[in-house]
Amino acid sequence: MYARHVTVHGSPDRVDEAVRSVRNNVLPVLQGCAGFKGQLLLIDRAKGEAIGISLWDTEENMTASEEKVAAARQQTADQVGASDAPEVALYELPIFETP
Repeated sequence: MYARHVTVHGSPDRVDEAVRSVRNNVLPVLQGCAGFKGQLLLIDRAKGEAIGISLWDTEENMTASEEKVAAARQQTADQVGASDAPEVALYELPIFETP
């Protein structure tokens, strides 16, 4: 399994907007991509920080999805007043365990 880690630093008073934007704009795009396995969203309200982690079946599908999801990701960053572009990192996920 593979994971894309995206961090957006926005305004603390716009965190709820970030959650709505991920739910309404980013998630539907991800769900339409081959190999998409799940999405996590972590937020720090005090910092105005949102971390999205998308899960993928293969590295190829994760890489192929980047073009489709980049615009939705930037839209979310713009909506929350991010001063910088979203930070993106790609990882292999050798252990993924759920109960």
